[in-house]
Amino acid sequence: MAQPALSLTAEELWAEWQAQAVAMGQTITAKQVTAENGVLTLRGYASQFSDDDVSTLGQLDQVVMTETGDGRVVVTLSDTYAIRMSFATEPGAAPIEAVVNVIMPGMTITASGDAGARIFAYDAPRITIEVGPITGGMGLLPKIDLTIAIEDYAATVQTDGRDLADMRSITTSSTSAISGAFSLTPPPGEDGSLAASFAIESIAETGTVSFGNLAAIAKTPDVLPPGFGFQSDLRHDSASFELRFAHPSGGFEFLTASQGGSVQTSLSEAGLSFGSATTGSSSSFRGPDLPVGVDIAMASAEFGFSVPLAQSDSAQPFGARLAYQDVVLNPEIWDLFDPAQAIPRDPISVIADVTGSLRVLVDLLSTAPDQITGMPGELVDLSLNELRIAVAGAELTGTGAAVFAPGPSPRPVGSVDLQLAGSNALLDRLKNSGLLPVEQLAMARGLLAAFTRPGAGPDTVQTTIAFTEGGGITANGVPLQ
Repeated sequence: MAQPALSLTAEELWAEWQAQAVAMGQTITAKQVTAENGVLTLRGYASQFSDDDVSTLGQLDQVVMTETGDGRVVVTLSDTYAIRMSFATEPGAAPIEAVVNVIMPGMTITASGDAGARIFAYDAPRITIEVGPITGGMGLLPKIDLTIAIEDYAATVQTDGRDLADMRSITTSSTSAISGAFSLTPPPGEDGSLAASFAIESIAETGTVSFGNLAAIAKTPDVLPPGFGFQSDLRHDSASFELRFAHPSGGFEFLTASQGGSVQTSLSEAGLSFGSATTGSSSSFRGPDLPVGVDIAMASAEFGFSVPLAQSDSAQPFGARLAYQDVVLNPEIWDLFDPAQAIPRDPISVIADVTGSLRVLVDLLSTAPDQITGMPGELVDLSLNELRIAVAGAELTGTGAAVFAPGPSPRPVGSVDLQLAGSNALLDRLKNSGLLPVEQLAMARGLLAAFTRPGAGPDTVQTTIAFTEGGGITANGVPLQ
């Protein structure tokens, strides 16, 4: 059967791997290379990298590249990829050496696509990462055990390496479960121990990476090259994490779990964004120094932000959001400050969402922090899109917007509209709980009446906080500054 015109050969794939390694400052070699009937076998495979701080050596007993006859090459590997790392903690010190074993029986890599635009499909029933002994250094080292297990791993990586000065890739991956365990035991003569474990179910991830110039990355790994950027979207089902510290003088235990979640990240020369969300989460903390145990559960949690990083004379958008909804505390926490149970122990919600624009005065990615003098940016405008705080039977909501004139100390001009439902009932509950002394209750009601006006609903007040030109501030028309 005739091969396709653009079929990939095993020799071509091996040559591409070597060229890409050189571009990244690495060297990959094989002690023995044999080719026969469309099968290229590499024995004694090694990948090496070193700079002033660290050196690594990755080794495989064997790599077999088999041409399928339809333009693809299937790569199989020895079960264990051994990685040896060496680094010094300070100049002149004896290096610390560590071994990491990646155990991946049955893993295959299928390569296809045109030259310079390859597609790699990875498939492995199980991948186990184990950290071996850590030796060297100037003194006794702690004992560290780390194991990570990845189940039913599948991934597709589409690369565009036609221009080594502008490498790009697109990745999709999935795994049915990831779990791990970590423990740290101090050297003989020292007390204490630390242990952690985690488990995540059904992970799916998509991502894109623009590497820019690989040679530039190898030469200056601490500086992102022009054109570098990445985007990632990761989603998962249930997840859990446990952390325990033991010591003769005390310790603690922290556990957290969720029913699902997601993480989105993006970084480029233009800006940075991050977003995370979880549903059905619960956490607990125990320690001898705490008066009671802490148990917290919540229906959902969100945190996210986006900020520009590139210098520009024009205003650029930014934003941030924080949302904890239906937070439930254990009764022992409430009893610490409200033993009479005068305050409703309803779920607590806190939401804040802001957007705006700012003028970035320096390129934040390419400028070292010690080279930045003065403020790196100027706030142009700010909008409070949503504010909601629901606690103790009361609810505070609000929206607003303001603009800022340029200058060394910009002052806002705008307003924020606030509404508090259940205001008087909240004061009564605070008095009954003992948190608000009786002699201060009248003053609190007087301040509430002075700076607010009746709202549309029962026991509801509202106010407008206005920021005027010249630095003035008023609440419900009453000057504050």
